[in-house]
Amino acid sequence: MVVPRLLLPALLLGTVLPSHQVPVSLPLQQLVDSARLPELRWPDFSDVQADLTLVYQKRDWKPLWFTGDTLSGPARAMIQVLNEAGNRGLDSTDYDAPWLSAQVHPASPPDSLQLARVELGLSVATARFARALRFGRVSPEAVHGTLHLPRDTLDLGGLLDSLAASREPNGLLRALEPPFIHYWLLMASLVRYRKLARDSTITALPPMPRHLRPGEPYAGVPELRRLLRVLGDDRDTVSDPSDSVYSGGLVDALRRFQMRQGFTPDGIIGDSTRDRLEHPFDQRIRQMELTLERWRWMPRHFSAPPIIVNIPAFRLYAFSSTDLDAKTVLAMNVVVGTAYKTETPVFADQLEYLVFAPYWDVTPTIAAREIKPDALKDPEFLARNRYELVQGEEVVPPWYENIELIGQGVRVRQEPGEHNALGLVKFIMPNDFQVYLHDTPAKSVFDRTRRDASHGCIRVGNPFGLAKFLLRDQPDWTDDRIRAAMHAGEPTTVRFRAPVPVYIIYGTVLATETGEVFFYPDIYGHDRTLDRLLRRGYPYPRVVARTTTRVTASP
Repeated sequence: MVVPRLLLPALLLGTVLPSHQVPVSLPLQQLVDSARLPELRWPDFSDVQADLTLVYQKRDWKPLWFTGDTLSGPARAMIQVLNEAGNRGLDSTDYDAPWLSAQVHPASPPDSLQLARVELGLSVATARFARALRFGRVSPEAVHGTLHLPRDTLDLGGLLDSLAASREPNGLLRALEPPFIHYWLLMASLVRYRKLARDSTITALPPMPRHLRPGEPYAGVPELRRLLRVLGDDRDTVSDPSDSVYSGGLVDALRRFQMRQGFTPDGIIGDSTRDRLEHPFDQRIRQMELTLERWRWMPRHFSAPPIIVNIPAFRLYAFSSTDLDAKTVLAMNVVVGTAYKTETPVFADQLEYLVFAPYWDVTPTIAAREIKPDALKDPEFLARNRYELVQGEEVVPPWYENIELIGQGVRVRQEPGEHNALGLVKFIMPNDFQVYLHDTPAKSVFDRTRRDASHGCIRVGNPFGLAKFLLRDQPDWTDDRIRAAMHAGEPTTVRFRAPVPVYIIYGTVLATETGEVFFYPDIYGHDRTLDRLLRRGYPYPRVVARTTTRVTASP
């Protein structure tokens, strides 16, 4: 048998060796140098080539995973982990688990070329898997051009050496993953949903009317109850399984289901709710996978207890500890930027100070497009809405000629007070997008299920609570003093003793300690972008793919 051209070989010996006599180091080195292995699902492994070159150079190109011509015990343990990649929200075929599993018991002993291919294939898969757990597959900048997060280093060579010597690789791999409880709760929920999805009888609901309302008959009540019970929404232990009327505890269960899906919990089964009942798993599983990917982007440690705003959930979480312990969190509803018009960017920054009774300095765009035309038509518009015209540092009269100069040396600001668009307090994190957190006089928006209604800034549902939380280490700021400053009518700036990390994130699933899983709408389409990038396969993009964000830095 002649050695394939790839091996260029054995010119050292002045002849061509039979393949079984070629040292495995020769084909292994040439395969690594080529950065391509045709047996892999994603043959181009340039993403890990440099790391693997260093690993094998230190070993003089000796195999990691073989004992003689047989895959070692640690190699088989690692292949099993790759087969279970789906439990972590990853795809086992991306890591060539089926092909590698077939190599555990080959039909005949491998020659040096085949051994090198299997050896390298397992190293590529393991390296990619480890980096996916530590950093995610695509970079956050590839999805959100505005999101720049610190990237730790990973001693991939040392990790491969350790994995190649361990029969319990999961212990080493878990150390790479986010240490936060909600990551692990979500992963456990994913395993449960995958198991439920395999039982097609769960979603076998008899036909129902276009709109099924509480109190109406429905022959599929037992099947609907079973589905909602499996999902954890029906907690009525005394219901009659033979009942044929959609009522009582079943309606309550349906409302819980709707609330978890991000729907208005009205108890009516219309088109959206019915579709979600009939297809409760596949798309939800994909949402879980995408959210786990986003978790892996996050820092493993925070410099101080952070504030996290989850845009699709319309929720803010202010933590008292750096481990994101849900028992020590202040949570509240928020309003974010309107979808596809004035989206709130996904980014990380630090809160530095707050301003009680703030002015609202109207952005030039809003001043020119919205306020100026109304003021020219209605002489009382500015006074009625407490707007001032400012030229330089001086307030000028709201005369016609000054209104005409809006955007040409004259700017608009709104006086402090309850009428102010920023409400009674704003929380400042200096950033290029001029996005901040603030109160609002428009309280009714917080009653909505879907709350994307701002020009890009983030309105908070409990501004007093957030101010008190952020000033908890400044005891001279008592409750009474905070309230007085909020209503003072003149701005008061208070700097925090230390910056507070803020992460404006985008996760469409949340798993809780109670076992409930909440799903949120992909309001900005960022999940679609992430899904599209992930489907391209390895090597994943690490360049900015999406940078557009329309923010006018206003309420």
